[in-house]
Amino acid sequence: MHDHHTPGDEASQVISSARAAEHAIQQLCRTTLTRPSMTPAEVDIVLGHLADAAAALPQAARQLGDILKQAKDDYVLEMDSLTKTQDPDHAVETARIHLDALHEPALDLLHQLEAARLETAHISTSATPRDAKRERPSTTPSVRRPEDRRPRAAGGGGTGPGVPR
Repeated sequence: MHDHHTPGDEASQVISSARAAEHAIQQLCRTTLTRPSMTPAEVDIVLGHLADAAAALPQAARQLGDILKQAKDDYVLEMDSLTKTQDPDHAVETARIHLDALHEPALDLLHQLEAARLETAHISTSATPRDAKRERPSTTPSVRRPEDRRPRAAGGGGTGPGVPR
């Protein structure tokens, strides 16, 4: 079996990978919206995955810039009427400049995630969550409710407290 992919297959795989990354981040945002209970160690794991993703962004941006440059040689490029830029070569070069500019902010993001990880990696937790240590309030009221104090009317058919059987 050979591992030969057509350019269309490879382009579809790149697009699918970018879509999967987008969906993964959106899912992470949705699942953390409710602020689920997590230990610092679990948060550290999440930060590690995010840091790994951030570390790969400069490479992906650089490679996409190279792909745009190659597209100038492989395809006849034309601009649509929805932009002021009329020269596709200029648009490609401008896009590449923006992609190159992602390097520093992506590294800053990586450094911030790693700094957060450095802190969370040194936080330990007890085996029992703080809420479980507190005495849970009783669900039975301390004062009898009025319906528990008064006898029920005869013929009610109930079997609750104070109702003779």
